[in-house]
Amino acid sequence: MNKIIATSVAKNTVIQFGQQIATWISSFLLMLFLPRILGPERFGRIYLAEMVTAIFIVLVMYDGRLSIVRRVSRNREHAAEILSNSLGFRAALWLLAFIVMMVFGYAAHYPASVIVILFLFGVEMTWVAMRTVLSGIYLGFENTTYTAVGAIAERMFIAGVGIAALLLGGTEITIAVVMIIGTLLNFIICARYIGRFVGKLPRINWHASWILMKEGFPFLLWTIFGMIYYRIDTVMLSLMTTEKVVGWYGASYRFYDVLAFLPSIFTLAILPVLSKLFDRDQPMLVVTTRKSLNFILFTGIPISISIYFFSREIIGFLFGLGGYGPSVINLQLFAVGLILLYIDMVLGTAIIACNQQKQLAWIAFIALIVNVGLNYFMIPYAQARTGNGGIGAAIATLITEFVVLLSNLLILDRSILKDADSSVFLKAILGGAVMLIAQIVLAGSGLGLYWMLQAAVGFGIYLSVLLALKTFSRAEIDFVREFVSIRNIRQSLSSRKTDAQ
Repeated sequence: MNKIIATSVAKNTVIQFGQQIATWISSFLLMLFLPRILGPERFGRIYLAEMVTAIFIVLVMYDGRLSIVRRVSRNREHAAEILSNSLGFRAALWLLAFIVMMVFGYAAHYPASVIVILFLFGVEMTWVAMRTVLSGIYLGFENTTYTAVGAIAERMFIAGVGIAALLLGGTEITIAVVMIIGTLLNFIICARYIGRFVGKLPRINWHASWILMKEGFPFLLWTIFGMIYYRIDTVMLSLMTTEKVVGWYGASYRFYDVLAFLPSIFTLAILPVLSKLFDRDQPMLVVTTRKSLNFILFTGIPISISIYFFSREIIGFLFGLGGYGPSVINLQLFAVGLILLYIDMVLGTAIIACNQQKQLAWIAFIALIVNVGLNYFMIPYAQARTGNGGIGAAIATLITEFVVLLSNLLILDRSILKDADSSVFLKAILGGAVMLIAQIVLAGSGLGLYWMLQAAVGFGIYLSVLLALKTFSRAEIDFVREFVSIRNIRQSLSSRKTDAQ
């Protein structure tokens, strides 16, 4: 990975990481109040409505921002036409998604409050889908500033107003209204600055829009299968167990979703880079993909270990063990599957960049079938044995993620991983093992370290092991030092103003 590519990826990753820190803080503050005040049942209702909406919104988002990023990164001069035509066919898809979602809610005999929230979220789907298209345009230009500002504004609004509403006696419906206003604010910010990149929008070319729709169909299938796979467990839990069990599962799964931030922001940063390299420089594509996998391994392993080791403390800190004690084992299972998710997201991004989205759609379909089948048997089994069907759903998620990993490796271009340095993987595993042993020793030492401090010590030990094993080259260390300097950060932020040129 040359310095220009590394700098582009690092800049966008840092900006999105800054966004994530801000959204973490706001989300953390909201989560301190939301589950406790609403309780597991009412919290389970709003979580269920979110998951159902997440399944149906994929139809409106269609090919999502990933396809748009790839198109724009290769044809920036046609960004205006891509934006206009990408929005053209989404109105009819929104109406279809909205109607089907409401019919599903009634057919499933959901409580009245869940039906109301589904209606509100159905309206919200319009601007969420349009914002997704705008985000794809920004990322195609390798710019993440405006989407970051929009996301921060959204999360701060939802946290601030949401906490106030809860303290004043607001219900789950009140929080849903606050959420949709926050996403509308995000969309307005993203739309405000898009003119710096695409200029005046042309009229919709319906023929070109139809072509984009056909080209994006594999992405739609991949998104539908993938979204159903990731969210169907909550729906099946709601049909097989109680609202309280859904609330327990929602608490652990929500944190699992939060932990997906790192591969999410990182893969969005590398997608436009890999897409350009696919057409222009295959050897550099191979190097960049390998370096990306190394990075995600180095970061994912200590995070997975820490979440597993401190799952009880995390649930107690965020939700309270009194109401959400059964969420602990769910989170431990998710922690094991977290590193698989991290690797899968990088491999999936490389597959998209290499124009293999059709094969990726098949993988998502296989994952859906496997996940539904596992949940069908494991949820009622876990519910009967433990009273917590979420354990079965979490195990099903872990197994399915492993199936996805194997499938990704089978279809990925062999040249990317052929002759790769396996010692990097072994060093990361060794570092993780030393870190885990150190955590066990610290926990039994009687020092009484606060769990967050102990986790930080564990990360320090892990990094020290990697450095002692000479895992990183001198050039990589020097690049990190240079990039994180105050002077370079200021230059990086100021250079965002000229990215559209």
